[in-house]
Amino acid sequence: IKSLKAIGKNQAFYRASLKTSCQCKNDYAPIKYLNMRQIFKTHPWVPPKELPETQELFRKYGVPGSIRPGHLLKGKGEPSKLYLITRGAAAYYVADRYKSHPSVLSLLIPGCSACDLSVITGDRVNVTTRAIGPCEVLIMQPHVLTDLMKNNSEFAAKEAAHVTRKQECSLEAMVANFTLEPAERLRRFLKVLLINYEVPISDTVWNRIPLDLTNEQYGAVVNLTRVSVSRIFSDWISKDLLYKSGRNVYVKAKLFENIYDWWTD
Repeated sequence: IKSLKAIGKNQAFYRASLKTSCQCKNDYAPIKYLNMRQIFKTHPWVPPKELPETQELFRKYGVPGSIRPGHLLKGKGEPSKLYLITRGAAAYYVADRYKSHPSVLSLLIPGCSACDLSVITGDRVNVTTRAIGPCEVLIMQPHVLTDLMKNNSEFAAKEAAHVTRKQECSLEAMVANFTLEPAERLRRFLKVLLINYEVPISDTVWNRIPLDLTNEQYGAVVNLTRVSVSRIFSDWISKDLLYKSGRNVYVKAKLFENIYDWWTD
């Protein structure tokens, strides 16, 4: 806890330094290079996409499937299953006995796999994996991945490093949700979506967030209520930093100014 509080103090110092030393936009790094990491080099909330070798396994041995919004890919404690998201998105949900709604541990977008950690360890986990909208997947027998890892030490090492980075993503997200103010969490999450969907951030036009979520879903990711998300969005709308059209969210690059990051790309 002391370490997490220290992170918050470092952020406050960084923001104060920016405020006093930056006289114009050119005094700090271009917005597209400002990220939002506090401990690791992996971005929070959205894990890195699968290795090319792993995606090729899914294309070769996977069976296509369609998941309706809100439906299960894997329930908590169920035996191992293995998916690759090819369209739409899914999420790992953690049931919280102290809240009326579950929290999102990780958001899975196209190119991300689901349930690979439990496949590799052979353990069952108390996590529910659901589609958050219409979702298309490739479903592969778990032994295909583990057999290749047993027979190919080079691939096994790469896969182990990749799975570790995915866990770093979850830790980075938990630290962000624990240490950052509500609006900070939300604007960083919006930028994470743009980065992970590989959408260039324009300084001159509105930038559309590539995944359409409800305010409740935004809140589940960054540990906020639907009402809190709505209030933050309304504040940004009044400042001409964001506008909404249905579920579509558009932001200006200015929203991402002065975001703390310990590592410079």
